[in-house]
Amino acid sequence: MTADDSGITLDEVRERIRVAKVAIPEERLALIQGFLRDALKPIREMDTREARPLEPAPTFDAAALRDRHGRR
Repeated sequence: MTADDSGITLDEVRERIRVAKVAIPEERLALIQGFLRDALKPIREMDTREARPLEPAPTFDAAALRDRHGRR
């Protein structure tokens, strides 16, 4: 299949649909391809070399409250 200007082919759209385990009619694939193109456009246009990382990266420990054993 051919890709539109975003580089997303209809075969890739079909694969994403299969992995997501959703039922989408074949006649809607071009519409979904457009949605993906529009959704991914800002990410693909971003120059990651200009993005400064945040240091240190924030973390979350879901078990911290459970494993305190009454301590604060």
